[in-house]
Amino acid sequence: MADRPPLRRLHPDTSLSKASLTYWQSKTTEQIVRSLAPGQRESLRVRADGLIMQGNTRIKILDERGYDVNSLPFEPYP
Repeated sequence: MADRPPLRRLHPDTSLSKASLTYWQSKTTEQIVRSLAPGQRESLRVRADGLIMQGNTRIKILDERGYDVNSLPFEPYP
């Protein structure tokens, strides 16, 4: 995955829903990673340039936990 650009969040921290942040912060890292997996209803969706179109809140939380978010598989966003 070294040939792809690093992930970049679309939304700044100040625009993320507090309710969504609270919800996902209560989940384990593994639960969050599973929710982002390709094929899931709300999988991680990323443009070719690395911009995250879906999964911004969960990526923020994983990043805060020190998880290598750039290693996550994702679905391409058209």
